[in-house]
Amino acid sequence: MNKKKIVWVLAGIPVLLLVGWLVKILLFPVTENQKIEQAIRNAAAVFETKNSKSLITFLTSDFPAHPQMDRESMLNYLKMFFFQARDLKVSIEHLKHEVEKLPNTASETRVLVVAKVTGVIDGQQFQAFSGKGVDAVVLTMQKLQGKWLIASARNVDISDPGKAFEQIIKK
Repeated sequence: MNKKKIVWVLAGIPVLLLVGWLVKILLFPVTENQKIEQAIRNAAAVFETKNSKSLITFLTSDFPAHPQMDRESMLNYLKMFFFQARDLKVSIEHLKHEVEKLPNTASETRVLVVAKVTGVIDGQQFQAFSGKGVDAVVLTMQKLQGKWLIASARNVDISDPGKAFEQIIKK
């Protein structure tokens, strides 16, 4: 191959990648449900890094941590938990949206998340905060300034998986 052809091929690759990316964006735009799932997965990944300040950025400013706990107390509790915990791993087993195809105009929704949280605290291996192997929560998600944040989290019973998914409609 001569030098001109090599230059054209090398110049053409980025152009083709850009065109492919534009086609993907235009023909297959990211849905609100996909944005929510990505936000939840990103929050889980940050949880694994044990960075409480980064984790709190995934929560709304009025996230109700606990009736006797304000935001600063929650941050301190997370720091204490992260200090004691080792080898944290979050494996999201299931995500079920309250609305199958959320419109772009949506500003709030709920998602059932079933996840396995594992790690070591005080030398003891633990799996799930519930002690049942997996944890299930209904997350209320709010879109603020174009970003999906966790507004609240409520534990749900997963002893009967079919009923756990029905609990998403309860408030």
